[in-house]
Parts: sequence; C-alpha cells; structure tokens
Amino acid sequence: MSCSTLSSSCDAVLYYVPAEQPKSIKETATLFGVPANVVGRTYNGFLVTVTCSCLADHQAFIWHTNYKVQTGDTWKLLSEKFGLLVVERQDKQLLASMHVTLDILCGCLTGFELVTYSIQPGDTLYTISLKFEVGIDEIRKLNNVSNGSSLIHAGDTFFIPTLVNGISHLIVHNEESNGNIEKRSSKQKNHLVLIISLAAGVIFVSILTVFWVYHEKRKRQEKKFHSENTSFTDKLSSRDSRQSPSSSFPSSIRATVFPYSEVCEATSNFDVSEKVGQGSYGCVYRGNLRGLDVAIKQMKNTKSKEFFAELNVLCKVYHNNLVELIGYSAGAESLFLVYEFAENGALSEHLHNPSAKGHKPLPWHTRLEIAIDVAKGLEYIHSHVKPFCVHRDVKTSNILLDSNYRAKISDFGLVKLLEQSPEVGAAASKIVGTFGYLSPEYVRDGCVSPKCDVYAYGVVLMELITGQPALSKLPSDGSGYTEHHSLVDLMLSTLESWQDRMNKLSQIVDPNLTHYHKDSLLKMALLSKDCVNEDWKQRPNMSQVCLCLSHIVGSMKTGSAVFDPYNY
Repeated sequence: MSCSTLSSSCDAVLYYVPAEQPKSIKETATLFGVPANVVGRTYNGFLVTVTCSCLADHQAFIWHTNYKVQTGDTWKLLSEKFGLLVVERQDKQLLASMHVTLDILCGCLTGFELVTYSIQPGDTLYTISLKFEVGIDEIRKLNNVSNGSSLIHAGDTFFIPTLVNGISHLIVHNEESNGNIEKRSSKQKNHLVLIISLAAGVIFVSILTVFWVYHEKRKRQEKKFHSENTSFTDKLSSRDSRQSPSSSFPSSIRATVFPYSEVCEATSNFDVSEKVGQGSYGCVYRGNLRGLDVAIKQMKNTKSKEFFAELNVLCKVYHNNLVELIGYSAGAESLFLVYEFAENGALSEHLHNPSAKGHKPLPWHTRLEIAIDVAKGLEYIHSHVKPFCVHRDVKTSNILLDSNYRAKISDFGLVKLLEQSPEVGAAASKIVGTFGYLSPEYVRDGCVSPKCDVYAYGVVLMELITGQPALSKLPSDGSGYTEHHSLVDLMLSTLESWQDRMNKLSQIVDPNLTHYHKDSLLKMALLSKDCVNEDWKQRPNMSQVCLCLSHIVGSMKTGSAVFDPYNY
C-alpha cells in the first residue's frame, strides 16, 4: 500500500525470536503491549500482528510501543529482549521505571502482508524463502539485494512479502487466546529441531558448493555489491541523539515524524525569505518547529531514492561531526528531512568571497579545527559503522558550521554502502558527485571506496588554505567554450619543487588569511597533496589523516618543526 498521507496505516506482522526460550504467548503479548489473540507461536518464536503507521509519502511504515524500563536494562539488553526488532539510542540513559516509546520496523505493500524478520545466525536467502514459502527473487527485490549477492548478516532486518494469511503454516500453536499454551512434548520438539537442522545442513553445504564453483570461474573479476539502499524496505536503524536541540523534542526515542501542516507552518509555507540553501536534491529552509530552529530540506517525491538513502544513514549513525537528523515528513508531493540548524551555514560561504556574504574571514586556527572535525566525521563513517559508508559528495558546501564553528558533514543523499572491507570497494552504476572533487579512479573506472572521500577531503584542505573553489571559471576567449581552473592542479604545481616551496605556497594562500602558522600551513598543504595522489592506494586513510592533523596541532603548541606529514 502506497503511503499517501502520514495518517495511513495497515496491518503487518513482526517475527519475534526471543533471546531466551521458552516464552509464552501471554508474556510476548505483554512485552509488545498487544492482545494475546494477535500473537501466534512458531517453532522458534512468535508472530505478532500490529498496525503500522505511515512513515512518509511512500511505502515505509513503523510501529510504536510503550515500554517501562526495568532495573538493569541497557540498550543492548533491550534490543535483545525485543528480538533485535527495536531501534536503539545508546546515549539515551535508561532509568528504572521510566517510560520510553520504542519504534519497531514494519512495512506495508498492496496485496501482501509484510513480515518484519530479523536475520538469524545461519540464515540464507534460500532458507528464508523456504521458511516463508516465498520466492528468492521477491525477497531480493523487496530488500534491495542484488542478483549477484546473497550476502546477509545476522541482525539485519528484512521484509518478507507474504499473501494475506499466507503465514498460517508457520503457526504451530495458537489454541488458547488467553495465552496459556499447551505444552508440546520434548520428543516432538527434538524431532522438529533435528529435521530442521538436517535440512539446513544440506542446504548450507549445497550453497557452499555452488559459490565455490562460481568463485573459481569468476575469481579474477571483482564482485559487485549493490548498496544503493533505495528501497522503502531499507532498514531504518536507530541513531543516537546527542545533547543538542533535538533532545528537547517530546518525541520517541528516534527521529520524529512531523505532520506536513507543522512543517508548512514552521517555514511560513516555504516562503522564499526562509530559504537558506540548495542541496544536491532539494531546497533547504530555515524553520522553527516546537520552539526550536531547524533546517528543513524539501525534496520532490520522485527523489525518494535519495530521501531514503539519507534517512537510512542518518538514522543509524551518530557523531558530533555529522549533521543530526531530527525528523522527517511528507505531503504535497514532497518529502522532507528535518535537521539540526547550523547557525553559521556552509563552509563554502566563509571561504569564497566571505565579505560579500556578510562573514568575517576564518582565522587559521579555526580552519585547522574544521579540517580536524571533517576528518573525524569521515573516519567514523569509513571505519566505525556497518556497512561502511562512502559519502561521495564531500565538498565545502556540504560542510556546515554550528554556532561555535564546529564542522558537521551533511547531505548523505549520494552515500554508497560497502558490505565488504572498505579496502575492496565497489563498482558504481553511474558517476555522481561534484566535479572538482571526484577522484580519478572513480571517474575513470567507477570504483567506489573510502579513498574517493579522501581525495575530496584533500580538495577541501586546499580550499581552506587558498580560499579558492575547487573549480574556477577562466575568462572567456569568445569561443563560447568555458574553461575551468583546477585547484588541485594549482596546488600540485606549487608544491612540485621542494626548493623555496613555502614562498611559492604563500603566493596562493587566501589573501583574507593575514596571520597564520607557516609550518602548520605547509604541513597541511603537503597532507592535501597526499590525499589527492593519482594512485588511490597511496592515499592515506582517514585514520591516518586524523593522526597527521593531531601532530600538526601539536607542533603548533610546542613550536616543533620536526614532524614529517608523510610519516604516518
């Protein structure tokens, strides 16, 4: 069923596998806060029928339940208690007896009853299709798993399309609506477990054999992982709310769903005077929601791919240097993402002719702090989240500055998720991003890896040093063809010779930067050169960049000039 309004709803099913067996129907109903007659027992868990509410103007829904925190509860224990179906907020303190509203992922689709299923250890697409009597292709399509990949992980949330009442074969006992379950004998249980174990073993060995043959035939070809996360069934994982304005919202534990009318009112019906920017896929407005200043990105509903890509990432990552998602909304053929408001706007406005935009030039120490902030944000998404993320559109206009000029990376609409090691990368179906920031191997071969972001980050460093944009238009020669001047070419030619390099570098330093620490500026310039190395394998990773920058800051404090930025 397609969501037309935020009030849309439908019936869906949660496949709940308790961490500790056995549980009764009555206990399960009490935990989820539902009547016992909507709970059915399966061989290893329970089916819980719930009513999902519409998340946005497309096929995506969530279900809320209230929970009273018990003594000793942690987010990890809470997630396990709900069978890994509930989202988490690790920085939200849980106090005994407090009531929290939990979000549980679910889905709706016309003509089908969707089952929310948390992948169990040992599951494969084949065993899941057998369990639910659904074709593998339907599962792949609904969960955006490419035909060339069967890679799934325990704990991932999948949506299984079944016909209405098409999962009755999974019910093994549902005789007593009052929750008192007739006990099955140990012999029956052991017999069932034995059959299932043997079947799973045979299937697993068969799959291993098939993949071994496939690997031998294709071992010299790079495996392509499809990670675009464009489906409405993408897992909207939890994300922590740091101590920021959003913590004041009387919302559930995760991002808030705002009524369309409230978004209209917050932006004065999207008055042009409230427009503060233009993202890759929509206009950005300043608004006031429930007494707090926010940034609201408006996207056409035809851009649902980018909407859900950004929503998917920002709902599951948390870092001080990533822009915080507060909520989302939909209406009037538009989708909306609501972020924390960055009082000082985009970094580009402070570097490229800042006085014309009413800004004072950024001092050197602030530029260095911004470089560190961005490096930490990228290092986090490259190394500390699963799947690994490649932003693919790192640039100064996507780096926002808060009231203290701390940098936050924004605009995750083009993000690419990597299932495998970030060093392996993936292939892109098309080239996206911004010219001037695109790495050579990405433009040439479509190869996506974190080193693409490292290249773009190197360009950002060059902008911090020179105040120039990544690409500048050259004066027209009257031919009608516009040529561009590359900042990367300018910096590389400046640093080409080791003789008198500081004097040459000083000639291209931002003229607004009247005072700066020469040694640290030179080291940052050399670091930027490393980041844009033609050979992506020779570029540092973002962990090495962070280490390099910490040494640069340390050398400023101690006056040391010994540190070599090439020695990571």
